[in-house]
Amino acid sequence: MDLHIPVVRFLTYNTKGLNIPEKRHRLLREARALHASVLFLKETHFLLGSAPSLCTSDYPTGYFSDFHGGKSRGVAILFSKSVPMTLDEVLEDRDGHFLFVKCKIAEQQYTFASVYLPNVNQQRSLRSILRRLSSFASGILVVARDLNVPLDPRFDTSTGRSSVPSSVLRHIRSLDDLKLVDVWRTLHAEERDYSFARVHASYSRLDNLFVQQKNVLLTKEATIMAQTLSDHCPLQAVLSSPLFRPAERQWRPNTSLLEDPLFVADIDTCLRTYFEENETPDASVPILWEAHKAVVRSVFSSQATALKRPDLIISRVGWMKYETLSCYITLQD
Repeated sequence: MDLHIPVVRFLTYNTKGLNIPEKRHRLLREARALHASVLFLKETHFLLGSAPSLCTSDYPTGYFSDFHGGKSRGVAILFSKSVPMTLDEVLEDRDGHFLFVKCKIAEQQYTFASVYLPNVNQQRSLRSILRRLSSFASGILVVARDLNVPLDPRFDTSTGRSSVPSSVLRHIRSLDDLKLVDVWRTLHAEERDYSFARVHASYSRLDNLFVQQKNVLLTKEATIMAQTLSDHCPLQAVLSSPLFRPAERQWRPNTSLLEDPLFVADIDTCLRTYFEENETPDASVPILWEAHKAVVRSVFSSQATALKRPDLIISRVGWMKYETLSCYITLQD
């Protein structure tokens, strides 16, 4: 993958409970090491109203759907500090089965959903959740789910069953209604890899991340990671996002340059030329605006470098004089 293409990195975990502090810390350390932009969590097992803090300086923004009936279920979505996210709306489930977050990232609309299906009445629950998601979602839809069933038993289980149960077919039809595509299977058409281990060496792929068909070409990578926190493996997916630039460090212009009339005139000419050449009917306004910032930064940086050059020369000359004087004193001694 081209490292210069701006991307959003998604990481989804079925954690089997995060009430132990060390487990929470380990999760966030792993997410930071993997440069996760958005973190989907299932089975957090937080009790509604008394959940421990999960947000840190690396992941300062988080949304939670906790179960009101005890320490079970629960889903969450966390955002990295590098993500320029503006929240639009959140929809939580009091039963802790789903959480929807609608937001903008650098003016691109996204809807994120973290879903954990119950062990009973799965098809009815899935249908109900997807109906609510359909009316809620807008923009690029990303859904992280633990369906508790493999979508294709022929490839998604170690037993390699040749038939697909009717319950799974109903799941697939529900997903098709929303035109959701399993990104890992899309990139690994007939490969076998598993995200969940049962007793007696039985394996299956239960953890999925979906996007809609119209956005599937945005997917650059999808990887099932090694087990770390529970008997489920985390799943990582990378989507290109032309409007997203991770915040490596905050750039601040040297505002003293604006006191120079010649520099202000240069900036004015440069921006007029930029918009005259690039502001066309088919140009995206958000992309045009993001690109203009790079132009301004380039002009500021060039001028700042030009002003520093004489100071650098003077500094080097002064250092040479100091070295010469030091040598002379040494010889005199």
